[in-house]
This record gives sequence, C-alpha cells and structure tokens, in this order.
Amino acid sequence: MKRLIFISNWLYLFSLSLWVAGMFLLGILVEIMVRVNLKDQKLVASTIMNKIMDVFNVNIIYTCVTIMVLAEVIKFLIGKYSTVGYEPQVVTKRRYTREVFLAVMVVLAIYIGSILRPEMHAMDQQKKANPADQKLQIQFDRYHSQLTWLYTINMILGLSLFYIHGKEMTRFSVQSQKND
Repeated sequence: MKRLIFISNWLYLFSLSLWVAGMFLLGILVEIMVRVNLKDQKLVASTIMNKIMDVFNVNIIYTCVTIMVLAEVIKFLIGKYSTVGYEPQVVTKRRYTREVFLAVMVVLAIYIGSILRPEMHAMDQQKKANPADQKLQIQFDRYHSQLTWLYTINMILGLSLFYIHGKEMTRFSVQSQKND
C-alpha cells in the first residue's frame, strides 16, 4: 500500500513538474526566442508558435491532468477502502485546498486548450488573410493577453501545489519517524 501511495505521489509530482515547467518554458523562453529570432518572418513565427502551443496545450497538459487526477483518485480510494489506515495529510487551513487548486488549474487548462486556443487560431488565420485590419490584431492581442494571464494563474497555482505537497511530505516524514 505504501508503494502505491509513493508511486501515485511520484506520478503527481512528475506531471505537475512537466506542466508548470512547460508553461514557464513556452510562455517565456520559447515565445521570446521565436519572436526575437524570427521577427522578420512573422508568418513562420506564428506557425511555429501555433504548432508548439497545440502540442503542449492539448497533448502534454491533458496527459498531465489525467495522470494527476488518477493519482488523486488512487490516494482517495486507498484512504477510503484501505485497512492500512492511510490518512492524507492536511497541511492547509482548509481541508480541500490542494484539490480546489488542482480543479481550477484543470478548468483553466481545458478552457485554454478547447476554447481559447481554437479562437486564437481562427483569429490568427483571419489576421494572416487580412494583415491590414487592425481590429483583428487588437482582438488577437486580447486573446494573447488572456492566455498570458491564465498561464500566470496556473503557474502560481502549480507552484502553490508544489509548496502544499512539500509540506505534506515533510509532515509525513516527521510522523513516520515518530512511529518508527
């Protein structure tokens, strides 16, 4: 049972690491590198960023979400049905803070991947077809600003989840040492 809890915690942290690090890398490093290196080739830069963001926002994030939710379900089921007496550590003032943070991250990720990303692609196609239309550029910039804010919120929540999980692991370590 302890091994299953260890594996689910490891999968949770690994997925969270991929998610948060990926947002940082794409949102800061990749976008800046593409804009700086391809500033004279805006169509190529747009195509590259669209493809990278599609892979990350759909394939990678959705896989991370699935693994993290599965890990949480495993820990919940172990806590509910195990005879070992496993109880999840509560290190926050509110009992379900970690779960709420994860739920908000998931909802934002689904919104970004399923709603905002397709709208941005459609706006980008219209902008490419009619580059002189400033209204399209303004609308695309609004979408991009919204994406940036949602990524920022998810990064803050992800870092908060790391902090909460670290506190849980520290408390679990201290309690297991007392029991030994």
